[in-house]
Amino acid sequence: MTRVLIGTVTALSALAAAGCVDTPSEVDYGRSVSQMIQAQTYDPKASANPPEQAPATGDGARLENALDNYRKDVAKGADIKREAEFTVGDK
Repeated sequence: MTRVLIGTVTALSALAAAGCVDTPSEVDYGRSVSQMIQAQTYDPKASANPPEQAPATGDGARLENALDNYRKDVAKGADIKREAEFTVGDK
């Protein structure tokens, strides 16, 4: 009886320890995420030397599209009363 109990405990311990081992895909996951972030970064050197101010120009159609999409995602988009106004430089 004690041999069966010792064998069962040993087998369960081995199974529990095997569940903690990293699989090859888990080990490689961090490297693949890092590579994807690096590939999607437009200018990797920009984070080291960020500009002091935001860009002075922008594509109006792109900005309008971004604002429209933002308003669609807001829970109460109908409550927006005032249109956004973007100015560049002195007005």
